[in-house]
Amino acid sequence: MTRKSQIPNIVTISNTFLASFSLICAYSGSTELAIRLIFLSLSLDVLDGLLARKLSSMTEEGELLDRVTDRIYQVIVPSLIYVEAMSWSFIAELYAASIITIAFWRLIRKVPAKDRFIGLPLFTHTFVILCGYLSNNIPPVYLMVLMAALSAAPVPYFRRLFKTKPDSTSGTFWQLRMAVPLLLSIVPYNPLQLFFHSLEIGIIFYVLLGWLPFIWQKSQAKTAA
Repeated sequence: MTRKSQIPNIVTISNTFLASFSLICAYSGSTELAIRLIFLSLSLDVLDGLLARKLSSMTEEGELLDRVTDRIYQVIVPSLIYVEAMSWSFIAELYAASIITIAFWRLIRKVPAKDRFIGLPLFTHTFVILCGYLSNNIPPVYLMVLMAALSAAPVPYFRRLFKTKPDSTSGTFWQLRMAVPLLLSIVPYNPLQLFFHSLEIGIIFYVLLGWLPFIWQKSQAKTAA
């Protein structure tokens, strides 16, 4: 392998370090720093994917490392933040253990299509927890348990609003997906409470309604037949 082809793996390993550091910060009570590192990891994750496509260096090993890293900063760290915010209640602990188990089970699950999510995507847990924490509106535990169940269930969720090729690096979505989390890793959070609350509500709508387009497609197909 060429040196250039190793660049995405170097970015992923760096992201693994950041994700691990955010876990330590969350455990030690430095919650805000842990959240900032999560946002930074989200930005690096986009950069990693962009570089892998640009350099045509996508490998099974690199993809596995990337997905394991995702589990650390998207699931384990937010779950710890949530359990602490809920004062270590038993149901919150049960949710955390369940979603972490589901997240690693999804590593070995075969996904039949890449144009949709099968099961509620894990990043929804990340954003609902972080946005709830930053807006002082911690989501109720019954909602999180429902989300965990939807992440385990074979329910289709739409993946993107606009159709693009899986290996596409064109357009502005890559830049936005990289820039927004990077910005959120450095800005002060207190003035943005309304923004985080609005984002939390938007994601909850996706949780509850994101499967409807596929029901609509099925009904249209039956009508056409």
